[in-house]
Amino acid sequence: MKKGKIRKKRKRGVASRKQVENQTTRMSGDVSFSHHNEKKQQRLKELQVEHHHIFKKVISQYKLSADDVSWLEYEYKLGLCVIVDFEDATLDDLEDLWILTYDSEPLIEMVYDTGISEVFWRASFELSNELGLSMINIDDDGNITGERIEY
Repeated sequence: MKKGKIRKKRKRGVASRKQVENQTTRMSGDVSFSHHNEKKQQRLKELQVEHHHIFKKVISQYKLSADDVSWLEYEYKLGLCVIVDFEDATLDDLEDLWILTYDSEPLIEMVYDTGISEVFWRASFELSNELGLSMINIDDDGNITGERIEY
């Protein structure tokens, strides 16, 4: 041994075994988390393939600008993430969802308040209805009734 170097004691016993156990459980926890995350990503890809026709249908129904289409696509992907996250949720988990209730609210007020076009709002509500994340109806007068999961 070199001069000035302190020799380390070899750890033995319960404390050492406990430390090794903690490291292996932490590592196995990371593995199960990454495996769970991979499963979620795989399920998200499956849903994108299954529901892509819904997105295309909504885009074809409404005359949207390129910016609106990109926002609607972002909303579509968020909606799919909500579906994946809450697929196997318990009732307690479902209580954490934010549900917006519309009780005959004029669509024109939402357009005025947010500055977002009426066509985009209609497409957004249609998309969330098709994905099963809302039950929104817009009557002939432009009044919104129903519920929507906020995502």
